[in-house]
Amino acid sequence: MNALGGNGVRDTDLLNEDVDHPLRSSFALLLDRLLRAGIAACRTSAVALALVALLIADAPVSRAQTAHQGADLLRDRNIDVSRAGAAQLPRSEGDQALVDGWPLYRTDRGQQAFNESMATLRATEGAAPAPGAFQGCAHLECNLALPSVSSGGWIPPGRIWVSPTEYVLIVHSPRLHEGQPYRRRDGRQMRYFVFHEFHNSTRNTDPFDTISSHSGSVFVPLYMSKEWADARGRRFVILVQVAPYDVESFHATDWGSAGPGMEVAKNMTEELEPLQGLAGIVVATILKTAAPQLEIVNHGGNEGLPMLRQYERWLSARKAHAPAPAVVLPFVAARSERVAAASGRLEDLIVRRGASPLIPIADRGVVPPQTALSASAPLSAQSALLAVGPEPTLIGPIRPAVRPDPGALPRLVEPIRPATRPGSGAGG
Repeated sequence: MNALGGNGVRDTDLLNEDVDHPLRSSFALLLDRLLRAGIAACRTSAVALALVALLIADAPVSRAQTAHQGADLLRDRNIDVSRAGAAQLPRSEGDQALVDGWPLYRTDRGQQAFNESMATLRATEGAAPAPGAFQGCAHLECNLALPSVSSGGWIPPGRIWVSPTEYVLIVHSPRLHEGQPYRRRDGRQMRYFVFHEFHNSTRNTDPFDTISSHSGSVFVPLYMSKEWADARGRRFVILVQVAPYDVESFHATDWGSAGPGMEVAKNMTEELEPLQGLAGIVVATILKTAAPQLEIVNHGGNEGLPMLRQYERWLSARKAHAPAPAVVLPFVAARSERVAAASGRLEDLIVRRGASPLIPIADRGVVPPQTALSASAPLSAQSALLAVGPEPTLIGPIRPAVRPDPGALPRLVEPIRPATRPGSGAGG
């Protein structure tokens, strides 16, 4: 027996597909709409869930990569890796290829020097000194008291501040492994400190790539970079020391290589940057204090001459003024344990240089064309080999050449005859 529902319709009619009833049709339509809405909602939820899953899956990877880069010790970045992707003809630090956000140099030596520089930069981070710390010594116009060279021949690593916004970063990147001895000159062989410049066919001024090139006995103990900017916007130059200042090396045959040398990141067509000039004064003063017999010279011609002239002007000004107490420049030492533990990302350390414009192949000579020389450089500061004389001037009208009188020419005064060999008894 079939029971009746409250509305007089049998319950089984709602379940009987063969029954054509108005109430069933309305209910079926409503049920169909609900099912379609549910399916659509499920599909939307599935898409949303899939998108959220992708974002969740991607976010930890990005954060993990960033955290991994920031956690890596700076000394170890891109060490013992393939160098197939490194730039072979860079012109500046900005031309180096990046691998995992870190420059890849073409040799382990260049990579080591760059890594040590960034680790030293990180290890000496801190607030800049107040203006009063310089005791009125603007632009190093004072007598200087600077860190002393150690008995091992090394300048102490760290930051030497020359103003509240500028400093010289002293970095150690030894050529030899720890414990290996260097062949060092004695005091009698230490006669000159020579300023060099990066004169090369590609105009490369990357100091770390130059260190890569100096893999044999031809090298200098000191390499100076161009001006850089750190992540806080302060300017600095890097001085990389690769060996004791009195190490035996071959770098200036015109001076007998009798003393240390320093390569400065500057090409013939470029001006010496102001902070490079101040850093040159700092380094020369430190070495002259360690070895007073050293004469400060440039390599030859115009190479190194701008830095030498700036040092000589500074020295003359000091001698012209009455003796005054030396000003101790603020110095932040780079402690070895902090350098070893330094980590971080490149963008947290420096403002990276942009890529260099290309040089036409025709202009890639070791000596650039005269037209490429800086227009602001005085002629006296240019190499004599590159000086161009004045244009020839016509001093009289053009006229046919006059053949000389034949009588004025030399004449044979006697016939030609064979020479007579002297007798055996002739001579002494």
